[in-house]
Amino acid sequence: MTDYPKGIVDFHSHILPGIDDGADSLETSLKMLSVSKSQGVETIVSTSHYYNFRESVDSFISRRDDAAYKLLKHINEHDLDLPEIVVGAEVRLFPDISREENLSKLCIEGTKNILIEMPYSTWSGWMYNEIYAIITRGYTPIMAHIERYPGPVSEKEITGKLLSMDVLVQCNADSFSDWKLKRFVKKLIKQGRLTVIGSDCHNLEQRISHIDDAICYITKKYGEEYLNVIMKNAAYLIGK
Repeated sequence: MTDYPKGIVDFHSHILPGIDDGADSLETSLKMLSVSKSQGVETIVSTSHYYNFRESVDSFISRRDDAAYKLLKHINEHDLDLPEIVVGAEVRLFPDISREENLSKLCIEGTKNILIEMPYSTWSGWMYNEIYAIITRGYTPIMAHIERYPGPVSEKEITGKLLSMDVLVQCNADSFSDWKLKRFVKKLIKQGRLTVIGSDCHNLEQRISHIDDAICYITKKYGEEYLNVIMKNAAYLIGK
């Protein structure tokens, strides 16, 4: 069994049952959490998708909290040794998001930190304005899997415009084993812009957690001290 470093936080996952395109059942959720545990994860941030064009914030929060309650109830009743779950959301950026009265409900629980997913298309001026407005309201945007956007958006635009603002950066574990995505991740690391990592796990087949591979790569390439910095960032952002 691999001896993983202490304090591993998976900052991006879809492990709640039946809430989005992630875990489809309680059984799947438990198996996904077991995989995460075997990969050294101690804390996992559940970031279910939120799309404002599908439902209101209150509707989403009600569904999400119900799923989290059922999952945690089962874990506690059976005294299962699984990662601690911190509830949040992966929020697709939408017009006037900065004016959303319930924006705090979409943050990682107990914080004003919010995981934002950008559109997979050309970015418009209003998007930058909304990110800036979120910041001025006192929130900290964490940009989800930022390495996946180059293509529709130029790297120069990402680093020169978006990352010039006070945003933080989350990268996916799978990107450390994808030669094309890894190139941009390495640039972000060199620039000191990588804040946290996440598995972005959705299921037990095509989108299983590979956060252990990312941990091993970071440790080997940049040293355990650098990995500790990333995990300290994560602990801080979830209020630990």
